[in-house]
Amino acid sequence: MELRRGLYKTTAIIVGCIAFAAFAAEPKSPARMDEPMAGNMKRPGMKQGDVKKQAEKKRHAMKPKLEKEEKEMTPARK
Repeated sequence: MELRRGLYKTTAIIVGCIAFAAFAAEPKSPARMDEPMAGNMKRPGMKQGDVKKQAEKKRHAMKPKLEKEEKEMTPARK
């Protein structure tokens, strides 16, 4: 009886691990950038790709300033 109980537990663990691995291996579809945003932070008419575009514009605008600050910084002493 004890051997059967151990066999059932082992089988359940193996099946659970296989199911988890199969679920985790499913490829996720990429975000559709032309679909409306979901959630509480959305604005009317805002699309999913708009956030990425705004971040890219901000990064492009900040790049010269960041490079200037990086040059002005003195190297840390050891």
